Amino acid sequence: MSRESQRGQEVTVRLVAARLLLLLLAAAAGVVTWELYDLALGAVIAASAFAAASTVEVFLLAHHPNQRWYAGRALSESIKSLSWRYAVAAEPFLRTRGGSECVEDFTGRLLAMTNDMQSAGLAAPAAAGQQITEGMRTLRSSPLHVRRAAYLSDRLEHQRAWYASRSLSNRIQATRWSVGLLVLEIGGVVFAVLRAAGWTKIDLLGVAAAAIAAGAAWTQTRQHDGVATAYALASQELATIGSLASRANSELQMSQFVNDAEAAISREHTMWRARRR
Repeated sequence: MSRESQRGQEVTVRLVAARLLLLLLAAAAGVVTWELYDLALGAVIAASAFAAASTVEVFLLAHHPNQRWYAGRALSESIKSLSWRYAVAAEPFLRTRGGSECVEDFTGRLLAMTNDMQSAGLAAPAAAGQQITEGMRTLRSSPLHVRRAAYLSDRLEHQRAWYASRSLSNRIQATRWSVGLLVLEIGGVVFAVLRAAGWTKIDLLGVAAAAIAAGAAWTQTRQHDGVATAYALASQELATIGSLASRANSELQMSQFVNDAEAAISREHTMWRARRR
């Protein structure tokens, strides 16, 4: 499912970028004054760019690759959460329940998740191998302190580090795009002054405005600022929860510890999906 989500993300991002670049090309073609056999090349280029941009937009509307992105991540995160809950014997797979009952419950929940994704056109996870791996069974049968340590390092800390890394990279991208748009806006002022003073006859104001609009639309699509803030908060929340791991000294306390961590991860993902809609 992670692969399905990544594929949907790549298609969505590339097509949105292509559409914006085509619209920018159409605007830039407006300053082209070349002619070939009385045919205005600028108009031909602009018309072709608009037609191509319309084709991309129709594809996006018809196939909704962004939905594959969102649904794929949703299923991937849900499967991860379910698998970890089973592996560390957290709610709803407590050790007080029978082993076969927990296995049946786990596989039933997993099947329900995959069925729910059929409407999004996602392929079900590959059937090769076991749904409950030997590693999951081994960890589940381990003492409490072993399960606690494994969950803390391989799930909670791994997820916290991922959030922190993604927050930093998105913050850097947000800054770069803000600076880039500021440069374009200053360039627009310069073009306007040069045009008003009669120092140039080339009208680049439309191109500058189109470039700024395209940049603004791109930043709205990527939402670097919002994502950076949300990931930073999620990382901090998981760090706080992780600091309380030593208190999970019983099966019920361990289950509550896992519930708190998974709830934080689920909350971030829910907010992420809401921002993307």
